[in-house]
Amino acid sequence: MALVESKAAGASTSTAAEPEPAHQPFVVVIDGVETRIHEGTLYGSTGGTVTVTSPGNVSADGLRSVLVRGGGDGAGAVRFTLCADAVAEGVGAAWFDRCGAARVEGAREVSVSRCRAAEVERAGRVTLERCRDARLRGGGAATAARCRRADVESFGGVRLARCKAARADWCGTVEVELCRAVDVTRCGAVTGERCRVVNASGCGSVAVAHAVVNKVEEEQRAAVVSLQ
Repeated sequence: MALVESKAAGASTSTAAEPEPAHQPFVVVIDGVETRIHEGTLYGSTGGTVTVTSPGNVSADGLRSVLVRGGGDGAGAVRFTLCADAVAEGVGAAWFDRCGAARVEGAREVSVSRCRAAEVERAGRVTLERCRDARLRGGGAATAARCRRADVESFGGVRLARCKAARADWCGTVEVELCRAVDVTRCGAVTGERCRVVNASGCGSVAVAHAVVNKVEEEQRAAVVSLQ
């Protein structure tokens, strides 16, 4: 028969849970190698660093390939600088500066400046400046300034300024200013001024001053597409 050690009266059989830190560790993947970091600095094999600058905040600098995830229930914030391929997942805020490819999903606030390519999905407020190729899918408000190509879909409000080629689809309000060519489809109100060409189809209202505005009904656009 197995012997069971008796316990003193009133003794608890459960152990007290250790208090969790206010901010959970970040998951960092550098050149394919995954590590958790709560404080301190990680170093890339070919140069560059990932540093926890303060609780819940991390910076990634000069890395070839880096992914940062988490920080505690979407409350973490990450800043990428001079990274070739930078990805943020499950963070509250993400900033990218002079990176090659910038990708982020599910952040409340996103800022991308002077990056070659930017891909943003399901974000709250997005600000782009001087990006070569930007693709935004699903979010609250988006502003793109001085971008070569900006492709925005399913945002509540969009502002496009000084972009060479821009497209907005299924958005609420769209404001354009000093853009070369803008294609707007199935959006609400389109306003702005001083664009070279604005092509609009299936939109609620279009009022762009000092621009060539081509309005095409959705049925006409569908017929042209089918012929092509």
